Amino acid sequence: MNIQKKLTSMAVKLAQEIDADGILVLTESGKSYKLLAENSGGFEITAASPNEDTAEEIKNEFDSNIIRLLVRDRTRMDQIRHAVWRGLREDFFSPGDLLVCVTGESGFSGGTDTISVYSVSESEQTLAEIVESDLVVNSVVRIATELAHSGGKGGPIGGAFIIGDSEKVLNLSHQLGVNPYKGHDSLSILDRKNWEIVKKFAYLDGAFIVNKEGFLIAAGRYLDADAKVDIPKGLGTRHIAVASITAATHSKGVTVSGEDGTIRIFEDGEILAKVDPDSRMLREFLSG
Repeated sequence: MNIQKKLTSMAVKLAQEIDADGILVLTESGKSYKLLAENSGGFEITAASPNEDTAEEIKNEFDSNIIRLLVRDRTRMDQIRHAVWRGLREDFFSPGDLLVCVTGESGFSGGTDTISVYSVSESEQTLAEIVESDLVVNSVVRIATELAHSGGKGGPIGGAFIIGDSEKVLNLSHQLGVNPYKGHDSLSILDRKNWEIVKKFAYLDGAFIVNKEGFLIAAGRYLDADAKVDIPKGLGTRHIAVASITAATHSKGVTVSGEDGTIRIFEDGEILAKVDPDSRMLREFLSG
């Protein structure tokens, strides 16, 4: 029995039954994509492949959406999330899309073995847009990723960054100790040479304050805003404080969990996105 042919046929039937918006196939050799292209059931088929030759072959042979992945993700769900992020970036998908996904073991030709259903969320589009469109937030997320891996055996280094609306943020906060950036108005977070200076003071209690142009205003800042916010239970005072200040001002916030290194982006008192610092797709986004 041709397992790949059977699986792709089942994927089309499932897409019909749930009224899917399209089919996403992650393929190493291109075989699964070709089987779907031959019997698509009228569905838009999007192929994603980390194999450069396969991606080029599909692009040249078929008039179809093709996503060239730059890294191989370890798990099937990571493969899907990565491809969805890239698909959002290239306008192949939209928030709310319901996709039938065909995946397999990464790196193996003919390894297609799984069919799943994936709903594209607003938060995935939000993260992609933020990382690409806001250079200051992009730089802060890069630094946050380094902090998440900086603790060695002691674990991640927790931290908080407040970006934009600096005057109001300063009015709704107070300095816990000496501000290490006072008198150093030209330290830009957009300049990678300054990232070590940021990481040096990440051990201070309190938050970093960064203006909308990316200049470091303060570190070790206690956030006094007490706006009511609704964030998941279990998050600590750092996350509540950052959510509150973004609810009370026109700022964005980025936090790094000191427990597991998870990065969260806040705006208007809400979590816009939650990011795994070990995500290979995040590395691709930040390096792109």
